[in-house]
Amino acid sequence: MKTRQGNTRRIIDIGMTVLLLLQMAYQVMGEAAHEWLGMAMTALVIVHQILNRRWYGAMLKGRYTAYRVASTCVNVLLLASFALTAFCGMPNYLFFRVPFAFLDYEKAGALVLLENVAMLLFWAFVGCQAALLCRKKGNPIMPVTLVLAAIVIGLVLNTIWPNRNNFGFGSGWGDAMETPWQEAESEREAEQEPAVGSVQKTESLSPSVDDGFVRVEGGVFQMGSPADENWRIDDETQHEVTVAAFCIDPRETTQAEWAAVIPKGLTSRRGGNPSTFVGDDLPVENLSWLDAILYANAKSAAAGLTPAYVVDGDAVTWDRAADGYRLPTEAEWEYACPKGLASRRRAGTATPFNLERSLDADDANFYGHYPYEIEENYFDDSVLEARPGEYRGKTVPVGSFAPNAWGLYDMHGNVNEWCWDWYGPYDLENTDNPTGAETGTRHVYRGGGWNDFGKNMRSAYRAAGQADMKSYNLGVRLVRNAGAGIAGSVVASGGIPSTSDDSRALIAYFSWGSNTRGIAREIQRQTGFDLFEIEPIPAYSDDYDTVLVEAQRDQHAQARPEIAGLPENLDVYDTILLGYPNWWASIPMPIASFLEAFDFSGKRILPFCSHGGGRFGQSLTAIAKLAPQSNLGQGLSIHYSGGSTLSEDVAAWLEENGIY
Repeated sequence: MKTRQGNTRRIIDIGMTVLLLLQMAYQVMGEAAHEWLGMAMTALVIVHQILNRRWYGAMLKGRYTAYRVASTCVNVLLLASFALTAFCGMPNYLFFRVPFAFLDYEKAGALVLLENVAMLLFWAFVGCQAALLCRKKGNPIMPVTLVLAAIVIGLVLNTIWPNRNNFGFGSGWGDAMETPWQEAESEREAEQEPAVGSVQKTESLSPSVDDGFVRVEGGVFQMGSPADENWRIDDETQHEVTVAAFCIDPRETTQAEWAAVIPKGLTSRRGGNPSTFVGDDLPVENLSWLDAILYANAKSAAAGLTPAYVVDGDAVTWDRAADGYRLPTEAEWEYACPKGLASRRRAGTATPFNLERSLDADDANFYGHYPYEIEENYFDDSVLEARPGEYRGKTVPVGSFAPNAWGLYDMHGNVNEWCWDWYGPYDLENTDNPTGAETGTRHVYRGGGWNDFGKNMRSAYRAAGQADMKSYNLGVRLVRNAGAGIAGSVVASGGIPSTSDDSRALIAYFSWGSNTRGIAREIQRQTGFDLFEIEPIPAYSDDYDTVLVEAQRDQHAQARPEIAGLPENLDVYDTILLGYPNWWASIPMPIASFLEAFDFSGKRILPFCSHGGGRFGQSLTAIAKLAPQSNLGQGLSIHYSGGSTLSEDVAAWLEENGIY
């Protein structure tokens, strides 16, 4: 009997050891496996306690030697750590209130497991040696005392010299707040039938065209967001707009569709596919606005339709009567997104999404850990209508989620979608089939992407970027006229201001901890450019939980903190390398203060960002809006402090932007 119990204990102990190794490899196993392994570990711990129940009864019996004192203390501390982890620490990690920020998500899985085994063997060796020494004569308790003393000294030093980077909590949360992404992808139905009665297949404009586009009947709706919509932005002024009928692709343009009619002049990039995440049924991304224009023309020509656009260098003229494919106007896009809520929006009872409730990770592909209104409810998400869910960390096949009332898929999330319009204040006078501002420097894109927060999924949220902007979360969904179209043409005049040179440049950055500061210093090391740290007055709290609240409070109020030691002007600099942590999927508000303090007209801004999984979030849009006359170069997003590849990544980024 004793032999059987002993074998059972050994099996349980071996199982707990294996589970511990896998639990420690969170970034390899993924979120779902980590939680299942945690439940299995809990069960084994309980069984282990039952099998060793006699140990508890013997604690008050017999003589205590130095070895027994030490081993009893270790076991009691181990039990206490299990209990405290389960009831104090783990809920924060399990529900993503605190990130697994001390893990390196870029490291190979085999190396992670190997390191975990090495750590386990090291502590097993220390424990065995301590046990052997404790059984010997002399001063048997000394080895254990030294080990405990080393731990205490380490904790004291960490308290005196807090270096968050030791634990991966760098300068804010891109540095600290964002949870690193998972590579797991939900198994979903790739094809779903549209809502009955909502979808109408269009009659072909040409006998050879059968594209399956959905006809959206025209109508009147309230464009923008009501004044009381949470996390709304001032550029979302609500106003009544009339939209004529049009036809729209029920899905985002896929890479297979792109490959079938690659626009001329774009065939040299990665075999013609610019996308970061490669797959025929994935949305094509990394498209500039001009790429999307050229694609629409190429698709029109392939279908025997009249191209909607005439491209002459940077100037694009849209023939509104043409029957070819084109980008939707911003009004068309928003009308197609919340269909079925138009009348209720006017009554003020509609949600910010195309659902009757808040969006969650089962409805769309976005940063599911951060649903709508999580910012002000980060420490108690029980009050949220949509709870934190899966973050897939990449694009998914188009049509993976249920369609909206029009039968359109992925209007929220997966990739943002380019619109025709220049970004600017809404014209409240010209509201009949509006086409946006007459001139500008940024074009609108809508819908949010796989790495965006819930607040940026809102139907009225407006993002903006230069015509040459490319991003891993930015694609296209085409439309075409439903019938004769509208007579006349619209010219996209305007563009990106030129920059004289990069010989005079300033590295300006805000850093809460050390990550962004470390990136800035590496850039300075390689370039020799001047360095300026943006320091708000008063400074943000050193406490992680407190700064979470402070940052979202400032962002929600669009505060403009005062900056210490601000230069009188930036006239001597042609280029600004602007660094910051990704806070709540955007820029920290001290960056907004800095951008509004100077005139950046004609200057080039090169953003660099430290993050914990969301990359740039919507920070590039924030910069584009705050410095509309600047020229935004290619950005650099660094995962936490960048690790061993930081120097190479910075060098490649500088070269990409023509800085050698």
